[in-house]
Amino acid sequence: LGVQNQQETAAVSGKAHSLAGLVVALDPGHGGYDGGARCRDSGVWEKELNLSVARQVEKALVSRGARVVMTRAADVDLCTDDRPATLTKKRQDMQNRVAIARNGQADMVISVHMNEYRARSESGPQVFYREGCDGGRLLAGCLQESLIASLQPRRERAAMAGDYFILQLDVPSVLVECGFIS
Repeated sequence: LGVQNQQETAAVSGKAHSLAGLVVALDPGHGGYDGGARCRDSGVWEKELNLSVARQVEKALVSRGARVVMTRAADVDLCTDDRPATLTKKRQDMQNRVAIARNGQADMVISVHMNEYRARSESGPQVFYREGCDGGRLLAGCLQESLIASLQPRRERAAMAGDYFILQLDVPSVLVECGFIS
C-alpha cells in the first residue's frame, strides 16, 4: 500500500509539472483604445473578456510548471503612437505583441479572442493557425477538440488556417476565438 501511494503521489506530482520548461506567450487580444467586439446586451468589451480568460489560462499553465509571458496584463494597447486609432497604430500594437513573444523566447503563442456575428444562433469556439505550420496546426487541433468536448450542446468545428499577424512567428501559434459574445 505504501508503494502504491508513492506511485500515485509521483504521478500527481508529474502531472502538476508536466509543462516544466515550456514557455507560453499568452496574448489577450485587443486592449486600450481597441475594445474589439462589444456584447450587445451587457455592453462588455471583448478586450475585457480576453484578459479575464488569459489570466485564468495563465494560472492553469503556471500550476503545471510552464513559464508564461503575457503580452498585456492590464487594459492597455501596445503602441506608443498617441494619435487616434489608425492602421499604423494597430500594426505597431501587433508588432509589439510579436516582439514580446520573441523576446520572451516563447515555445508557443496563444492569442485569446471572442467572436462576434450578426446571427445570435452562432456559438462555440474556433481555433486558427498559420497555413503551412505543422506545429500550429497540431496545437490548434488539440485546443479545438478540447474546447468542443466540454460544450453542451456540442458545436462541431475544425481548426482552420487563418491569416492573422500574431500567427507569423516561427513557433506553434494559434488564435483562439473562445466563443461568440454576440
